[in-house]
Amino acid sequence: MQLPYLITIFVFGAIFGSFFNVVILRLPKKESIIHHSSHCPNCQVSIKAYDLIPIVSYFILGGKCRNCKQAISFRYPLIETLTAVSFTLVYYVYGYTYFSVIGILLASLLIIIAMIDIDTMEIYDRFQIMILVLAFGMLLISPLPLLDHLIGFFIISLPFYLIAYLTGGIGGGDIKLIAIAGLLLGFKATLIAFFIASLLGGSVAIYLLITKQKNRKSLIAFGPYLCVGIYFAYLYGNQIFDWYLNFFS
Repeated sequence: MQLPYLITIFVFGAIFGSFFNVVILRLPKKESIIHHSSHCPNCQVSIKAYDLIPIVSYFILGGKCRNCKQAISFRYPLIETLTAVSFTLVYYVYGYTYFSVIGILLASLLIIIAMIDIDTMEIYDRFQIMILVLAFGMLLISPLPLLDHLIGFFIISLPFYLIAYLTGGIGGGDIKLIAIAGLLLGFKATLIAFFIASLLGGSVAIYLLITKQKNRKSLIAFGPYLCVGIYFAYLYGNQIFDWYLNFFS
């Protein structure tokens, strides 16, 4: 029965999501992610172990610090839940295989990249290198021809690079991210990743313009939408691409 395994992966993901919160918060501040215990950003009091239960503690505390009663950002349980769900979905799709290992590691990196990009408009090279390592691992087990992966590296990143060179409208981090992810995914899934990212990013941009939260000259981080596209493309990209061709053939 698969349910106990899914529950285990969910709990495992929530625990790691709690750690990812630390990474996302501290790395841009150049703080250690290993030293110093978790503490309230308002009163600086260390958080007790029983208040660090992923997802659950937030709701037990009513979304407030036990000591100073300052509101705790809902983003903490959101990232924990997001990580738990993303891990569980990877396992549900790929089961007990190396593809699940790569998928869980990829999901972890994408969540961290997306949230830091939202906060800072930056994608750190260290995470790009980690995805590149995963891509090389994928090349060892992929059922796709090597050429598919090599085309995936260039199929979106090359047009991105040309656009960036001519207009400066695309960040270098986005170009590197879709290139390395393309090497991992292969060209079919990379096209699906880009389609999902463009659909989400375009929809959000239109909403922000309509509600006047942004104007036409405002910068909007595209990395988070790429991360969502890459994640779902890893799970279903090739199937969606083949379905699309069959549907219109």
